[in-house]
Amino acid sequence: MKITDLKCALIGRHPIVRITTDEGIDGFGQVEHFKPYLKPHVLMYRDALIGEDPTLVERTMLRIRQRGAFKPWGAAVSAIEHALWDLAGKAAGVPVHRLLGGKVRDRVRVYNGAFRERLTGFTPKDFAESVRKMKALPYGFTIVKQAIAFHTEMKRVPGFYYGDPRPSPLHGALDRGVLTERGLKLIVECVAAMKEVLGDEIGLALDCGPAFKSKMRSVSRARSSPSTCCGLRTC
Repeated sequence: MKITDLKCALIGRHPIVRITTDEGIDGFGQVEHFKPYLKPHVLMYRDALIGEDPTLVERTMLRIRQRGAFKPWGAAVSAIEHALWDLAGKAAGVPVHRLLGGKVRDRVRVYNGAFRERLTGFTPKDFAESVRKMKALPYGFTIVKQAIAFHTEMKRVPGFYYGDPRPSPLHGALDRGVLTERGLKLIVECVAAMKEVLGDEIGLALDCGPAFKSKMRSVSRARSSPSTCCGLRTC
């Protein structure tokens, strides 16, 4: 079996990857709707993949994996790999998990990370109200995921971290910095407020984003490194 084409279409804002073969079997992969700009990035790999055997997933991925880089560009490479595994499973006539070592459980918990309204404030009250609305949904979720800290606009709250927060039109702008005591306290209070609402029946997963670290962590690193004196790397 050989790959004959790599295609990518935007359905809504989701980039959908399609890999076609000379045996009429197609594989599909998907990228989240925050990244419609990845379509040309996906198609850039077309010439590197045509003619490869899609059932040899790892060998095929070695031709492009090093081009994935950090988020968000790695999503394009990941979507292609998903399509390859989809194709390999279809060719073998088995669920993909059989090719990856087999399933280990018959049921899994599914969290709610999408049925929610956008946060407009970043106080404990705002976070509590957000999960209250998710808890009231009729879909039977037993765990919810909530973005917090650097994965939200909380990073723009004055005094949240040691840095220079600036607005950005890009989703997930990668602000980095060491949390202030005020920032750490705000996170703890928001988590406590959410758990107060969710109680024991609904679990809480946190999407903290990049650069989630406290001052104490940085200071401990500084003490073990001769290249820094305070952990803030500003001296």
